[in-house]
Amino acid sequence: MYRVLYRKYRPKFFADVIGQPQVTDTLKNELKSNRLAHAYLFTGSRGTGKTTCSKILSKAVNCLNPIDGDPCGECEICKGIDQGTVLDVVEIDAASNNGVDDIRMLREEAVFTPVVAKYRVYIIDEVHMLSIGAFNALLKTLEEPPPHVIFILATTEVHKLPATILSRCQRFDFHRISPRDIAERLEKVCESENVAIDGNAALLLAGLADGAMRDALSLLDQCISKGDRITEEIVRQTAGLADKSHLFDITEAIRTNNGAAAIEIIDRLYRDSKDMARLCDELISHFRELMLIKTVKQPREITVMSDSDYDRAYEQAMAMSLENIVDAIGVLQASKEKMLRGANRRIEMEMTTVRLCTPSLKQSINPDIEGRVANMEKAIMDLEANPPAAEKKIPRSAPAQRLRRPTSEEMERLREKAIPMPEWPDVIEEMRKYSKTVAASFDGSTAYVSEKYVLVDSSNSICFDLLRNNDKLRSKMRDIIRSVTGMEYRLGRYSYPDEEKTDDALSQLKNDFKSAGILADDNK
Repeated sequence: MYRVLYRKYRPKFFADVIGQPQVTDTLKNELKSNRLAHAYLFTGSRGTGKTTCSKILSKAVNCLNPIDGDPCGECEICKGIDQGTVLDVVEIDAASNNGVDDIRMLREEAVFTPVVAKYRVYIIDEVHMLSIGAFNALLKTLEEPPPHVIFILATTEVHKLPATILSRCQRFDFHRISPRDIAERLEKVCESENVAIDGNAALLLAGLADGAMRDALSLLDQCISKGDRITEEIVRQTAGLADKSHLFDITEAIRTNNGAAAIEIIDRLYRDSKDMARLCDELISHFRELMLIKTVKQPREITVMSDSDYDRAYEQAMAMSLENIVDAIGVLQASKEKMLRGANRRIEMEMTTVRLCTPSLKQSINPDIEGRVANMEKAIMDLEANPPAAEKKIPRSAPAQRLRRPTSEEMERLREKAIPMPEWPDVIEEMRKYSKTVAASFDGSTAYVSEKYVLVDSSNSICFDLLRNNDKLRSKMRDIIRSVTGMEYRLGRYSYPDEEKTDDALSQLKNDFKSAGILADDNK
């Protein structure tokens, strides 16, 4: 009988487990030093190796000839556990055995010594599915188990476990496996199966797996059934994905506001039986890659695509503003939610692309929300212009102090003493770790230090609106400046819009006077 790839190539030793050194290294050290815990908790997303490590650990603690913390794989205990004939290692599916009676039966069996192995090991998969009564029944045994019993609990939703269970287990967190590690593993599996696979196809499979090795092997199994050579096109056909060029073409139509071209592409994809919800999901992923290219210093390390696709994506990202990219992601996500709720997928996809291609429609996607935001902004401005009497009594050193506009005399004095702040780019980079969106609003800005002020100069008024209306953000910005410069500063603007207009008007008036001979050059 044919064995599927994820079962056939399931790791038998800790060294074979991909992408989880924080788990495997610790377990091997515990086994080598004979410092075993009585209860382990393995948590992480699907397909990352929780059940695999549980089985390796159950063999390692019972192996007759362990090798450097790994099971030998050759003794009768190791072979018996692999074949399921050793009754001392028990696997329990908590999704279907989640009642109090099931756990009581487990407790009654646990008191008996093992038949052939050294330890009786209970592997409880999807342990978060146990009922409250079952957890309570398990609690006492988990806290003080017999010396010959080891519990291994595995779950994808650790937040559903009671704190009393968590505190009695040694916890190991399994991370999503990186796409490149998955791709390397797939290439080795294909080599063992005498199947050729392109590098781009392996990377695409790894990206679709979303960090799960099991999902990647299952997709590979389907691709192998189509032939002994796997290309990127075969992977796309198997997974029902839109061709990457179509994603670039739709994005280009959105960038150039060409709604007709976008509709034609969607119509062609629909006639080719492409699922519109999947297309929408692929477009979201594509715009996410553009966003990463636009914001991350080294995006190539975290984007999964071929070199040619990356070069094209880089050009596309540089031709679009970050604001438009982020807006597109939001609109596409809202469209996908509507599709999943039962909306006509083709019509919804067409409406979404037309909306993204038409600036006037993009600005009125949700007029109700925009109206409420506008009312809130107006209310905030009114409060700032006419604060209540109680607020006027608050001292200037109060924590909730807003960006106070200095008088023109104060601004002139501060600007005379202002010197450029060389650390300002470092401040923006630190702010990017806190919020990429906020940091983006400060891109292209400069800052000056004058007395106890940091004066920010930017043509983008959004950054000033954010600082003025958000106490938490303003406090965070001051903390970052303090951590970068070692000094405590207050925040202010280098110039104000009306002041700039006044300066321009005065400059123009002086030029007119000069032309008329009223004002000499040395009186500018």
